[in-house]
Amino acid sequence: MNWSRLLLVAGLGLFGVGAVELLAPGTVPVPRSELLVTAFAVVTLLYAVVLAARRWNRQRTHADTPDVEIPTPSRSPDTDRSEILDRFPGPEDLYGGRFEAPRRRLKTAAVAVLSRHRGLDLSVARERVATGGWTDDNRAANYLADHSEVEPGFSIHRLFATESARERSRRRTVDAIAAAAGVTSDDADTACVPLDGPVTVRTGGRADSVATQTGHWTGVSLVVLVCVGVGLLAESPSVLLGGVIGLGYAAYARLTPLDPLDLSAARSLSDTDPDPGDTVQVTVTLTNRGGFCPDLRIVDGVPGSLAVSEGSPRHGAVLRAGESVTFSYSVTATAGAHEFDPVLVVGRNLSGSAETERLVPATATVQVVPSPTPVQAPVPLRRQQTRYAGTVSTHTGGEGTEFHTVREYHPGDSLTRIDWNRRARTGELTTVQFRPERATRVVLLVDTRRSARAGTDPAAPDAVERSVEATQRLFPTLLDDGHQVGIAAFGAGEFYLAPDTGRRHRKQGRERLATAPAFNGGGTEARPWYWIPRLRTQLPADTQLLVLSPLLEPKTVRIVRQLEAYGYPTTVLSPDPTAANTPGRRLLSARRRLLLGALRSAGIPVLDWDPSTPLETVLRREVTGR
Repeated sequence: MNWSRLLLVAGLGLFGVGAVELLAPGTVPVPRSELLVTAFAVVTLLYAVVLAARRWNRQRTHADTPDVEIPTPSRSPDTDRSEILDRFPGPEDLYGGRFEAPRRRLKTAAVAVLSRHRGLDLSVARERVATGGWTDDNRAANYLADHSEVEPGFSIHRLFATESARERSRRRTVDAIAAAAGVTSDDADTACVPLDGPVTVRTGGRADSVATQTGHWTGVSLVVLVCVGVGLLAESPSVLLGGVIGLGYAAYARLTPLDPLDLSAARSLSDTDPDPGDTVQVTVTLTNRGGFCPDLRIVDGVPGSLAVSEGSPRHGAVLRAGESVTFSYSVTATAGAHEFDPVLVVGRNLSGSAETERLVPATATVQVVPSPTPVQAPVPLRRQQTRYAGTVSTHTGGEGTEFHTVREYHPGDSLTRIDWNRRARTGELTTVQFRPERATRVVLLVDTRRSARAGTDPAAPDAVERSVEATQRLFPTLLDDGHQVGIAAFGAGEFYLAPDTGRRHRKQGRERLATAPAFNGGGTEARPWYWIPRLRTQLPADTQLLVLSPLLEPKTVRIVRQLEAYGYPTTVLSPDPTAANTPGRRLLSARRRLLLGALRSAGIPVLDWDPSTPLETVLRREVTGR
């Protein structure tokens, strides 16, 4: 029932009856005038109560402008313990029990960690968990043990504790599992940005035009109604006079017009093709093509990947018909293709009782293509025999640089390959064979799925950005080594650059890595059953894959194993986006270590890349084993 409309009709009816009775007494049969006045006062006060309740429940009283000055932060990996345990690798396979109780899932996780990281047999690991001998934390051991006592007796500590004993036991168990996996606690608690979406909706995610009543003058209407109601009940002319004065303000708010916004915008950039780190000046001009605009608030659509370095993308103005306003600010260029969103304009009437949000289109794009430094370390590729000369050692003997074996001299052997020292010592004529080096086809396969866009800190690059940066450096390095190199996206967006060589191919790969939507958060995420067969139709048969993925999900391990089974020798470079400042993140880090171990057990090399470790160090460690 619409109480405000009902009370308004009742109040107007009573007011009309009173007016008729005042002008022509006896025309309308009404009770005593005092009773009529009292009824009108009561209706007025009830309407004031309904109006106050509506204002109290009102969620939005003005337009919220986005924080376009701040780049969109990296999203932290999922920290919900239940969600992590749903996809926790079990001891026998890569998938935990989704429908098991939390305690049983934690027990499965503990057995998996003990089996992988302590080398225990599954039966031994289960026995230690069942008896409580797997950890020094008594609460965690007791929680998973068969004689578990989850709820201890009454204590003063439990009476004032902020968490239940069961929840405290689960938290301590998570920490113990993480410690068993080698994950140490980090006391620094960084802000966590959920993986479900960005913190704020920028200008590009809004409706083109929205008109809203702000409700700023609702308080004056309440004053008028209360003064009229109380003045009539108390028969006080001074109180009634206060209501009349407030009525003038309420009428001003109601009668102030809100003209529709008719604006055009133009945006110019000082440089549309800068180098990373350069400062780009942005100039925005807004022109009023409609009527008088007494209050305009302007917010430019800065891309979420750029940071404002000087000035402000916000501006306020009063524009008459035909007038324009211009303002400027500067942004710092970062690698990638950055498309500006429309200009957000919020216009208000003179009284501020109503406002209109309007998106004014103004196209502009900045393309920043870096010139990365090749990696100063050998790239660990798998041994593979091909017909192309290069730097990957094979298992056969021939011409090369690394010693392989010695055989009898055959007529036609090069004199430079004869072992003259052996000839001088024994008189035998032998030929030295070296390990030939062969080039190979390599495709750098970057995991660009939404789940991979996670970082250790909101201000730090996420795993996809680190993977793209590493690809920018590995691509020229492998080309310099004589390989045919290609690039492909892993799940989000359609992108494939076939393996090739040459200066033109080098330039094309560098530009596409910086500007392709698949590497900049664009493109629709495809299911593995769709893009894996499509990728196989594009890959040559003798292609190696260097997969760059944070390995946060068991599904990723399954995909990598599938590619290896299809005959593509696969190596994984995994940028670590996990942290250890909360129990959930420590559990996620422990799960990720199990996934890395599962790939290594399948014979697939995995390079774990910590954010604090240079890429060269990770590559050398894989090659030298140190």
